[in-house]
Amino acid sequence: MFVTKLGPFNGKTWEDLCQLVFKIKHGVEGYQHIQADPGDFGLEGYTIHSGIGFQCYCPEKHYGTKELYEAQRDKITTDIKKLKTNQTEIAKRIGMTKIGEWFFVTPVVDRNALLAHVRQKEIEARAWKLPILKDDFTIHLRDADFYLKEINEVRSLNGVALNFDSFSPALAELTDPQHEYEGNVLRKSELRLAPKADSPNMVKLVNGLYSLTLRSFLEGDGLLRRIEQDAPTVYFRLVRLVNEYENHVHEKSATWNDTAEALTSHIRDGLSARIHSELTPAVDGTTADQIARHIVARWLAVCQLDFVE
Repeated sequence: MFVTKLGPFNGKTWEDLCQLVFKIKHGVEGYQHIQADPGDFGLEGYTIHSGIGFQCYCPEKHYGTKELYEAQRDKITTDIKKLKTNQTEIAKRIGMTKIGEWFFVTPVVDRNALLAHVRQKEIEARAWKLPILKDDFTIHLRDADFYLKEINEVRSLNGVALNFDSFSPALAELTDPQHEYEGNVLRKSELRLAPKADSPNMVKLVNGLYSLTLRSFLEGDGLLRRIEQDAPTVYFRLVRLVNEYENHVHEKSATWNDTAEALTSHIRDGLSARIHSELTPAVDGTTADQIARHIVARWLAVCQLDFVE
């Protein structure tokens, strides 16, 4: 799945969404979906009256910027060539309509080199003098932002919660040395157990809590990767939730007047409840508790959750 600020998509889910969006946005222009049977011929739809052709593309997995550009570049090259190869079959489907604009619709465009590439492909396509294309045939790049209004309309009609993020959600990267995380966990374990400072078993208690918390921290990334791999939509929603909940964590860390352990419990229980409430039925109470335990351990290690001494 390719992760965007709107959620994770693959080729099919992106095209399915795009087809609904095109019917809403371009219906008055006579939008016609071309089914991919036996092939899309470089066109997945067109408008009868305005002569716009549409081709959707989304990677099947998440790419970095360079890989995404290369995949998009190669897809444009392949599909523009299809217009020439399949011109006879295309003419049978579009009739008297001539394609003057070709929209390449993809979730994200983040390399301006792609603009240079489509200008080159325009020149090539015009030189073919195809009867299905206008002489001033033009290629346009369209990312998700061009269709946010229609995408939100589709999602609202389908009962899907809207989001207005300006970037794809992601957990903060762990870039500090391991010993710093271990030191944070040890210091906070001592603070959480401060009310038992006079106990003859204090060292044992601190070591035990330190070991449990550190293990939860170290094992957390493995759990999150499994969720991302097996349930990418759930993972996307979970990361959005966790990132927003961090604001609550920072505020409570600054204003809390009770013990360190009371704050830790408050944050963990609140996060678990939020996860269960927003991600049910995909996530049950036990899994919500498990995720919250790992996330809180992560916050203790990297200091999103801290205690004012």
